[in-house]
Amino acid sequence: MARRTHDVNDNSQVQNDRDYQLGTDEVHVYNVLWGIPESMGGMTTAALRRIRSFQNFGRPMSQTILTFSPRMDTEEIRNRLVSSGRMRDDVELMNIWSDLRCRSDQELAQLEGEQPQSPIPDVDGEIENITSFFDVVRNARSGKIIRRNYYREDGSLLVADIRDPKLGSRFVLCAPNGTPIAEWRRPRDFYNAWVKAVVNKEPAVVIADDKKVSEFIHEIADRNFALILFLHGTHLRHPWNGNHGQVLPRRVDTVRNFDRFDVVGVQTRQQADAVRALGFTEDNIRLLTGELPAGSVLTEARQERSVGKAVMIANLIELKRVDHPIRAVAKLRDRGVDVSLTVLGEGPARPKLEKLIDDLDVRDRVELPGYVNDVADRLTSASFSMLTSTSEGLPLSMMESMGAGCIPIVYDITYGPRDLIEQGHNGFITPRNDIDALADQIEEFLSLSTDTVAEMRNSAMDTVERYLPETGYRRWQTVIEELPAAAHLADDRIDTSGFPVAVKRASCEAISGGCRIELEFAHLHRQVLESLEMVVAARDINTFFVCGSTSVSTRRMGRRQVVTFDVDFENFSESVGETFDVYLRRPRDLWTSKRRIRLPRTHSGMQSGEWEWYPTKHGNLSVRPLKSQ
Repeated sequence: MARRTHDVNDNSQVQNDRDYQLGTDEVHVYNVLWGIPESMGGMTTAALRRIRSFQNFGRPMSQTILTFSPRMDTEEIRNRLVSSGRMRDDVELMNIWSDLRCRSDQELAQLEGEQPQSPIPDVDGEIENITSFFDVVRNARSGKIIRRNYYREDGSLLVADIRDPKLGSRFVLCAPNGTPIAEWRRPRDFYNAWVKAVVNKEPAVVIADDKKVSEFIHEIADRNFALILFLHGTHLRHPWNGNHGQVLPRRVDTVRNFDRFDVVGVQTRQQADAVRALGFTEDNIRLLTGELPAGSVLTEARQERSVGKAVMIANLIELKRVDHPIRAVAKLRDRGVDVSLTVLGEGPARPKLEKLIDDLDVRDRVELPGYVNDVADRLTSASFSMLTSTSEGLPLSMMESMGAGCIPIVYDITYGPRDLIEQGHNGFITPRNDIDALADQIEEFLSLSTDTVAEMRNSAMDTVERYLPETGYRRWQTVIEELPAAAHLADDRIDTSGFPVAVKRASCEAISGGCRIELEFAHLHRQVLESLEMVVAARDINTFFVCGSTSVSTRRMGRRQVVTFDVDFENFSESVGETFDVYLRRPRDLWTSKRRIRLPRTHSGMQSGEWEWYPTKHGNLSVRPLKSQ
């Protein structure tokens, strides 16, 4: 579809209709995942628990799960989830490919796309069958994928995902007779067209759990539903360094467009602070935690436990760093301290961990039983639990162990432990990456009196009661009732050739902890200026921050408008030596619609602290560290 070019000078576009709030939890809920794997991780489990809580404690008019993976057998997965009790029979599970395969020509036409530009070329390459409905075509020489074909049950072509050497990327939807119906230049536009077509009940709330989905769903501009992003993990690459570092590569588009979501749900206060540190003026951050299963918090802790018996619930992957607890057990053995460890989970790191167990000669005290069906019993018989991941969202495994009366002894990771653990009262937090400190803390715990340990077990159980399903749903209910019923956002996209916004004058003055940038404009409407944000984005890494305007004033008999932005130098703290480019953006506009700031030709640059704000060779405003003399 044709897209208008957004002019930052234009004040005619509606940013969002927030006058009409839902005011109720009687809504149609669409939960969006990329897929549902056979061995479900924490994100999928948390989403299914939330769906069940909405049904048990809320008033949803319907519950639907939307998925996109072409590898899914939707009917088989649905039957498995229902038979195992993880999903009720009245929850609808939809997959884009199985849905489109069943649509008539008229129903396929409901997907908004462009008119096909040219016929679909013949297949030219080596075909690799992935499923009975999906194959890929590889270049015979390079082995690179040059095409993906998706089929109906009768074998007719449904969608061709083509890397066309002349026209570029093409995503072409076909009728059963092979005639192209519509096409899209990017897969995300195709996915969004399907979302808009299937979210057809009102009022509706769409909850995006999966990071793959959140990378594109925010681009839906004119929507008849409220949109919630629920973060299950960190959005930063190195969150342990602070709140101003690089964004995870697989989260970049999501984070840059956080304010396109009506609500961004985080699970801990730590992560809420990290998101707010980005500086978006839209205050849409809400604490929406994951939840424990009903009945998972004991009313009374089982006391007859072997005090040195540890448990850890974790997939055997690098992220969980299971080798750290194993090494801690070996260190304690060498000190003459008797500790055993059971790790419940499975994953690709098993061979490496098995070898480590043999190398450290701790086979008699460390076991890896894989996935088990008696997790609850193992938790109630264990004395303490461990968590040593590089990062988490809100570690449900730790919460489940606390609910069973296990004492958590965990690394100081982002995010989760600090929101849950009061040192020495209901658990222990040790310095991250420090295996010696972990072993020391375990040894100290084992020296505590029986009465002290009993009190800690009760405190641990009391702490996680607020994460039981009904309490958790009430948080969701409050947020849902305050959501807007719809949104009308700018969908304009501007590439790097878009015209910069010219300023008549720019100045910089020092303020406490940073500087104040003052920009003078001649032709911008005051209403636009009052909402403008200044985006400061690193040129070579995925780091950025946003500054809202602190004041707007007029000069020269009202012919000039002056806007000021305050910059906190702390925002540069994790980007040593980096150069940043400076842009203007309106709240909730797509990241790609931001505009460079064009300085006057006579502008020679300005300095504040250790930073130089300077004109590039094209005259655009950037900022870089001052060169040491």
